[in-house]
Amino acid sequence: MKNQPISLFFFMAWLFSADTWEKLGTLETMVENGFGVYALDLPGFGKSSGKRLRRNKAAEFLKSFIDMLGLRNFVLIGPSMGGGVALLYSIKYPNDLVGLVLIAPAGLDDPLIHDNLDKIEVPVLIFWGENDRVFPLSKGKELEKQLKNAKLIVCRKARHPCYLDQPKIFHQHLISFLKNIYRSND
Repeated sequence: MKNQPISLFFFMAWLFSADTWEKLGTLETMVENGFGVYALDLPGFGKSSGKRLRRNKAAEFLKSFIDMLGLRNFVLIGPSMGGGVALLYSIKYPNDLVGLVLIAPAGLDDPLIHDNLDKIEVPVLIFWGENDRVFPLSKGKELEKQLKNAKLIVCRKARHPCYLDQPKIFHQHLISFLKNIYRSND
């Protein structure tokens, strides 16, 4: 790999922050496997200050952040509410990404997202907790069918933040997905 592949993690959730990835060992695991990683709390979420942004404004904020860093050809990773922002970002800025990882994303009923899922061309890895009480697993199965190039990983006995309940499975599938993407983009 000529340049270190980049994965951008971000959070937009009530109970978690970008620190969650560090505490879970995800950031260290990604770096150990040769991936550059950024973790970001969107305004008003996690440990960031400011007014909470609606999905469209959050996608624009994310675009500004990414442009400031000069990132291109990266994998965007978003859980829950952040997954909805990641979906909208991938629809609006498809040329920035080489892959997308969604963890039980919110916003699937948003017409801006739902009506444009067919525009997402990059490979998509979807994680969903078998016991998700926020969004039922049926939503994940439906999303997998709606996307052109998607794979759904069901985390057994896991809740909505399935990466917390099944971190080894999450890391294993994420690393495999990232290696396949960057291998095919060399």
